[in-house]
Amino acid sequence: MTDLFHSPAFDWDKNLFQFINSHNSPFWDKVMWVITSTQLGLLFFLILSLLIVYFYRKQSWKILLLIAAVTLMADAIGARVLKPTVQRLRPSHDAEYHGDYQVHLLQKRDGTYYKGGKYSCPSNHAINYLTSSLLFFFFLSPKVRRRWLLAIFVFGITLLSCYSRIYVGVHYPFDIFCGWLIALFLAGVAILLVGRVIIPNSEKTGDNI
Repeated sequence: MTDLFHSPAFDWDKNLFQFINSHNSPFWDKVMWVITSTQLGLLFFLILSLLIVYFYRKQSWKILLLIAAVTLMADAIGARVLKPTVQRLRPSHDAEYHGDYQVHLLQKRDGTYYKGGKYSCPSNHAINYLTSSLLFFFFLSPKVRRRWLLAIFVFGITLLSCYSRIYVGVHYPFDIFCGWLIALFLAGVAILLVGRVIIPNSEKTGDNI
């Protein structure tokens, strides 16, 4: 399957990656390093989890358990099933595919460069962020008056995180798209099968803002 990604059919993917990755600067390197970090992801999920607790009170543990279970399952499918099966090398590990183009990587404090793991497709950042974001938005949107602000925050952070993975040189755009498709499917199934059961009993708790 690796040869497929090196075929002309995926030239658009390589070219788009190089376009995004090549538009860099020392300032944006620092910004993207923060955006792509695990710490920001944990803070993002913590804020949304606290909102769930605030609005749903005693029912919140069911919602948080559901979001955690679906996100962990999605992460495992991406990392332990699809990546080893597809075996697409990350752009940071596949210099031959890029020819004369030098992939822009971020330098760590110890002087080495951040390259991520060996395989790249699908992006687990894309899977984890969008899966949890969709579920958080589903449960929080009935509780807030300005849903558009919630949407901008939740999906804005998700898009920035996914963009950062291309910027720092560890994912192609196609990896991100594949991650989104997996997230849409799994989050959609969870909402249809379980989400509707939880919300009717929870709408009576919490105050809208």
